[in-house]
Amino acid sequence: MKRFTKIKNSAGLTLVELVTAMVISSIGVLALGTGITSIVGFYQDDWVTKGARFWGYESMDYIIDKVGTAEIVLRRAYLANYDNLLITPKDGSRQLNIQGNKYDGLTVNGQPILDFADFPAEGTYRDEGQRIVALDKFIVTELTEVDEFENVFNGRPYLNKLAKSLWQIEMIISVTTKFQGESSVEYLTFKRIAWAKDKYFL
Repeated sequence: MKRFTKIKNSAGLTLVELVTAMVISSIGVLALGTGITSIVGFYQDDWVTKGARFWGYESMDYIIDKVGTAEIVLRRAYLANYDNLLITPKDGSRQLNIQGNKYDGLTVNGQPILDFADFPAEGTYRDEGQRIVALDKFIVTELTEVDEFENVFNGRPYLNKLAKSLWQIEMIISVTTKFQGESSVEYLTFKRIAWAKDKYFL
């Protein structure tokens, strides 16, 4: 007795099914690529911003320290967004002339303000204008001229000596990110009150 086996024929993938599978795969790969690009972009931006923040905090610490032990502190308006800060140390050493420059950051007597870190305008992820780090503002203001503190000193002559030993130091660094024809700017603001305590107690 013969047994008959029923054979099923399959036509395989039709052209429409093949194209559909390719389109879905392409979308998946494109989404993965875009996701990876975004992650890398955020990582690069975070890396550059952290470097700018580190430089900003360390520079402000330097200024606060030098003002604190100064015999004379003078502020001189230099350019629209950049003041000069002239500090005469109490120990008789050379006067410190702190100046701001858009792409060099802060300098002291023409040299970078920090011995251990350059202004982060150049470095990894900053090639070909991907990310542009610039010093937007360096402003030194006597505390009596700052609106929020003006009323503290007005009509109180016994605070005159203290008022003359206090300054507000404000610095703003911009980090511009250029990506796929668009650009965005993040502003990092550093603001501190500097007290020339050695000058005050003279």
